Amino acid sequence: MEKKCMDRLIGKKCKIVTKEPGEDNTRVIFGMVQLIDYNAGFVIIESDRGTGCLNIKTIEAIKPSSKKNN
Repeated sequence: MEKKCMDRLIGKKCKIVTKEPGEDNTRVIFGMVQLIDYNAGFVIIESDRGTGCLNIKTIEAIKPSSKKNN
């Protein structure tokens, strides 16, 4: 995914679908994107479970939430 497309998601609530290598099931995470570090390959998110870090390579899909839910 292009950097400028991902940068638009910073500060927005998103639905993130991830799939860890070697697993069959996907996980869905709802949270706000805080920071994207392209050099390290990580996305920092703030969710109801707290602050977390996701590897960019494990992200299958990411979609901003609708404005009604913000």
